[in-house]
Amino acid sequence: MDRERHEDDPGGADWIFAADDPHNLPTDRLPDRAEFDRYATPLLARRGVDPVRPPGENETVDLSGLDLQAPAAEPAAATGAIPLLGPDGDPVDDEALVAPLVRPGAVSYARSGTTPNREDGDEIPWNGFVLPDRFTELGVFDALRDVAALICLAAALTTTFTLAHSPLLELLGKLAIGGALLALLLVHVLRWVPRAPALPAVRLLRIIGMLPALAAAVTVVVADLVLSLPKLFASLPEGPPLGIGIGVSLLLLGAVLGIEPRAHEGYVPQAPARRAARSLLIGVGIAAAVALLIALVMIVGRIFTTGWPYSLIAFANTVISALLLGIVLVSALRRERSWYVLSTAVVAALVIAALADNTLELQFAAPLSFASGFVYLPFLVAAFGLMISRSFVRSMPVSFRRTDWLVYCVRAFEFSALMHAAAVLWHLLAAIAALGGRAPGSPALHLIDAVVCVCFVVVSLFGRTSLLSRPAVSARASGVVAGLILVVVGFLDVIVNSLAMAAGAGLVTGGTALAIGLAVALMLTVPAPVRDEFGSPDVTRMFADFRARDGGSPSLLDRVPDITAETAQRKTFPGR
Repeated sequence: MDRERHEDDPGGADWIFAADDPHNLPTDRLPDRAEFDRYATPLLARRGVDPVRPPGENETVDLSGLDLQAPAAEPAAATGAIPLLGPDGDPVDDEALVAPLVRPGAVSYARSGTTPNREDGDEIPWNGFVLPDRFTELGVFDALRDVAALICLAAALTTTFTLAHSPLLELLGKLAIGGALLALLLVHVLRWVPRAPALPAVRLLRIIGMLPALAAAVTVVVADLVLSLPKLFASLPEGPPLGIGIGVSLLLLGAVLGIEPRAHEGYVPQAPARRAARSLLIGVGIAAAVALLIALVMIVGRIFTTGWPYSLIAFANTVISALLLGIVLVSALRRERSWYVLSTAVVAALVIAALADNTLELQFAAPLSFASGFVYLPFLVAAFGLMISRSFVRSMPVSFRRTDWLVYCVRAFEFSALMHAAAVLWHLLAAIAALGGRAPGSPALHLIDAVVCVCFVVVSLFGRTSLLSRPAVSARASGVVAGLILVVVGFLDVIVNSLAMAAGAGLVTGGTALAIGLAVALMLTVPAPVRDEFGSPDVTRMFADFRARDGGSPSLLDRVPDITAETAQRKTFPGR
């Protein structure tokens, strides 16, 4: 009887309980019998057959003309090709009409916002280029570190080693560099030429070959400290007694990068190695703190011997250097993942720029001494070498997914705000020191630069706030605009300061804004946004994931809809 009632009723209610509802029936009225039959027939025929892709919540699918008796076009199991169907529904045998799929091994990471993970293999595909079988154990990370060590050691021969040009120390440095370069060559020859290489001997040769380079760099730093102690309160009209050039820092970095054995040499860092890397990083921090204390003592003593303008500009340089070194060390020791990635990228950019020190005459890479300022660059590059060592990286959970790039953008804006706030202080102190003839520019120029750095701080805070709080689309656009402003104004600042003060793109002359603006603009535009369940880019979902991740675990109250506006509306009773 119930069945007869539903058959006689043109507006039957059993249609709402159908499985796999394609949502193509009207919702403002009950369907008539013809609409219901067109709706129910394909569903009943497909009962028990799983759909390849279920329709979405708001998707409209017309199944009235579906021929369920036609043979399905399944991809070939061996080739992965999709055969084309002829007019009668049978597969066409012509191979020219078969569309082969992309081979499963060809994975493209272009604009995906992700990097290859462990499941995809250890190597990044280089447009189909495959290393020979004997080099399959050579990892990209180890190869890049060896290349970086080679470049640093070679560049140390062509840049300033010591300011006083000590023949003994320069000869010691050249011998150490030559031995390290020879050791790098020998370890690769002994690893890849023999059919059965002696891996323990290769690892030992790498360590022994790099030890002289490491000892030579440390010797120059210690020698400068010893010779500078009697000169801390003396006037220095002719410069420091020794001086530490960028060549010493590059030699130290090359030795730190090259001394750790590689994975293809059979070395897998264990817990003691990771603890040793962290202990060495703490030791670098303690040594940098001692150097900062010596610099402060020198600054106070020079007030009475050299004059307050010299001490003032030395203190301004110390603030900038100590802030940068503190950010790098704290990010590594506290294991802040986003700050760790940003700090590593910043120091890597400084190292790349320091390779051209003789050409660009960069301020941060100028020769320095314990007798004239805060020596920070050797400690900075030593910390960088430890931070990218295999022992340290294996203990850091680092990822480069789509939402991670937004986190790194926020950290870049925060770094920009911190450094440019310190740059404002530097320019104000330099403007005062310019009255005594010790600053590189005039007081008016430094005051203008201070105003420009204040603008950099404001733009950086605006970009950070936009990424954290504004709607997704406008937040992304605001971040890109903030990055472009940093690029344009930073580039103009670099040009003006290069002409007026003969200073390169340093930390306080627009170089930081230029680099951070480029990085932020690329991080916000190059990685594709997160895609929804239909494969379409979804910027809103991407920012929602980012903000939930950056702000911690989301609360259950965030899932409760806001009905304040709805309840505030005055509604009339229906029918009145």
